[in-house]
Amino acid sequence: MTELMTFSLQDRLLYIPLHQLTFLTPMPKEQIYYDSVSEYSQAESIKESSVLIFQDSGEQIKLYDHHVVTQLIKDPNVLGIVIYSKETISLQDDILALFCTNSIPILQVSELSSLLLFQQAEGLLYSYSQISSELIGFMEKGFPVVAQQIAMAIQSPLLYLDESHQLLWQTGKEEALREAKRWINTHMQDLENGIYSNEVNNRKKRRFNDIETMVPFELYSINIAGMLSQTLVVSADIVNWQKKLIDKLVGLTALLLQSEGMLQDQQEKFKQHFVYDILYHKFESQTELIKQGKTWGWNLERPHHLMIIHIDLANTMLNHEDWLNEIVRNIEIQNLNAKETLIVFPFQDQIVVLLEDGEEREWNQRKQFVKTIANSIRERLSSKWPQYHFYIGIGKWYQDTTVLNKSYQEAKLALQFGKKWSEHKNIYHINELGIIRLLSYIHHEILFDFSQEYLSLLEENDRDHGTEYIDTLKGYIRYQGVINDVSEALHVHPNTLRNRLKKIEEITGIDVQKHDEYINLIIAVKILSFIKY
Repeated sequence: MTELMTFSLQDRLLYIPLHQLTFLTPMPKEQIYYDSVSEYSQAESIKESSVLIFQDSGEQIKLYDHHVVTQLIKDPNVLGIVIYSKETISLQDDILALFCTNSIPILQVSELSSLLLFQQAEGLLYSYSQISSELIGFMEKGFPVVAQQIAMAIQSPLLYLDESHQLLWQTGKEEALREAKRWINTHMQDLENGIYSNEVNNRKKRRFNDIETMVPFELYSINIAGMLSQTLVVSADIVNWQKKLIDKLVGLTALLLQSEGMLQDQQEKFKQHFVYDILYHKFESQTELIKQGKTWGWNLERPHHLMIIHIDLANTMLNHEDWLNEIVRNIEIQNLNAKETLIVFPFQDQIVVLLEDGEEREWNQRKQFVKTIANSIRERLSSKWPQYHFYIGIGKWYQDTTVLNKSYQEAKLALQFGKKWSEHKNIYHINELGIIRLLSYIHHEILFDFSQEYLSLLEENDRDHGTEYIDTLKGYIRYQGVINDVSEALHVHPNTLRNRLKKIEEITGIDVQKHDEYINLIIAVKILSFIKY
């Protein structure tokens, strides 16, 4: 056995700061021992089992080449790939699948010192003096990001429970997460009695070997300053090096959360992940959604409207870190004495408002109800900050709160399109978008092709000669063909406008006075605004 083979590829992961590791593929459970480390440029001369290093961008681009990838996979001496890059590397799914199928792991390190650890033959020791710097890196990257990487590496679901065994955060494959949550719910009483802690569980396995296969998950206790104990749930079907990786994650997390401020910061990160899941994913279970919502004091049992508040800021506010939270607090304070129930939180430089509405209402009454509340919020904000402009997009109301993600996308669409086509309005409801609401469900490429059939020549003229035909059409459509209103909005003489319209008809071959042809032109212009501008 060579000196390099003393430590497996997986063993070396424990000596690298977790925040510096990115796993593009899972790591095989079976440990990988290798004789040498080679740069990709030397790949053709490899004569022994090796880990390939891709250190510069010129080499890394080769991993996007299917021919190169096929050669690497066919080479029996290539056992793993390590990429060194400070930037995020993203390979195509089909290429990653090829490496996975052939059990060749790909991982990325962000520091040169970590890369050198794969080449070190002896003296591979963890320096406890690096705990401080590793803790800082872990804090900056955040538990959720690091834990997602660990889950990818070991192919296990990770579920983070608070001191009451309520789910705060999760990552992993959907089927594995469902199984884990079923197990947690089934064994809640045992969890509260501490039966399934990883220490107790391991003793049971040693004494009652036949029970081992009956416990599909292990619980790792995260002891915070001896006062609080939270839990990480992990698959029991993991091997020793994977357990060590989890132990390191748990230890760093416990150290990080020793201060109350760090604990609150971590809780806030979990909350942000929950918010992201609500707005971008459909929850499979309303029960699970309601349960997680209660962790943050939100009652999601009843239906809600969803609004997005967009603020056009003055430059003076851009450096104010807490400006969104200040606006959120203002909305919450103003609503204290109101009978409406609101959930308000900042998200991606905007503010999301969930308005509870479980009452029996007609369709128009429901729309008017949410617009009235939205207008009230906007007026109060405008009164408090008159120097800023507030716009509100509203999604469709759904009986089922698990599809709030759909309402969020609709609110974004209403906001995006409303600001372009309703200059004198500040509140836009998805149900008022008309045909654009339907077109949003059609693939953009199909929509773009349709718009180009009518508008490509006009765009070409605008680009080459500065003719402003597209803007003229937008104004003509917006003001319903009233020449004086259109010319005033475009700041041109009515005769100039008539000449432009005549030229547009000549270029497109469409008579704007013919209803059927004009309708197609309207749709084409609105599509162009929707997908391009």
